[in-house]
Amino acid sequence: MTCEEHDRQAASTQFITHTVGRMLGEMGLESTTINTKGYESLLNLVDNTANDSFELYYGLFMYNQSATQELQRLEQAFDKIRVRLMDELHDKLRQEIFGPAPVSEPKVEVLPRQRQLKQGSDQSNGSSSAIDIKSSGSN
Repeated sequence: MTCEEHDRQAASTQFITHTVGRMLGEMGLESTTINTKGYESLLNLVDNTANDSFELYYGLFMYNQSATQELQRLEQAFDKIRVRLMDELHDKLRQEIFGPAPVSEPKVEVLPRQRQLKQGSDQSNGSSSAIDIKSSGSN
């Protein structure tokens, strides 16, 4: 493994782990009477990373060029999720205010009446219909 590959992997495992653990720690997460296994894992992550010094965390950041990229990726991921949530909320609020969006009808090409009549008389089945619906199967 090259030094660059080691740094990239360390940034995407150790640095992200410590960053997320510290972020959750800043939120002040506490155990509840209804903890899920996932929430317990988050609390464990906070405990594991809070016991390490900030100097260790800062070293993971300062001496690893990939750490800055991982911070940017983390921020972009958070922004993407936040935007999606806000878009969904916006759509729900619009529906409450204005009602459901009207469903647009499929566009159908309407031929002039003379062309419809000519097309109907040219069909081999003798039908005078201007619309010919063909099945995908064999006749």
